Amino acid sequence: MPKLIVTTAEGNEVSHDLTESQITIGRLPDNMIHIDDGSVSSHHAQLTESGGDYILQDLNSTNGTRVNGNAFTEGRLQDGDHIRFGKVETVYASEIPAEPRPLPRESHIAVTPAEQSQKPVGFANESPFQTKKKDRDPLALGVMIFAIVSMLAFIGAVVKIFQLQPPV
Repeated sequence: MPKLIVTTAEGNEVSHDLTESQITIGRLPDNMIHIDDGSVSSHHAQLTESGGDYILQDLNSTNGTRVNGNAFTEGRLQDGDHIRFGKVETVYASEIPAEPRPLPRESHIAVTPAEQSQKPVGFANESPFQTKKKDRDPLALGVMIFAIVSMLAFIGAVVKIFQLQPPV
């Protein structure tokens, strides 16, 4: 028996056995599968039984229906299909094994080495943090030099004291 497993906003899974020949899915309580989520339309989609599996049809929902990550309006579901009604994730489970699916087509991405790339027009740093600038403060530099010279003089005086010999 096919099932539609709905993952709620809280992360719980609710399993719905698909036993009727036509099943409506939506936010309103008059739907056979009621999904209480604001991203789901009042009458979002419809399932129609056909040959042991179901055909899913989007009913012009506001946020759309996606099957396996692709926009979807109508088609046959297969075991393991991931269906998204608005923001709600569901999984279709069937006893009929799924047909092999083709791999996605490989798309070519143009790659430009960094030495050949150019800075986009109007490019600016949009960081909310200010760039730290190194300011040269002459007063701080003078205080630092005075402190270093004073420490060297103190160390020199201590060394001279230890070198004193008692009178003979």
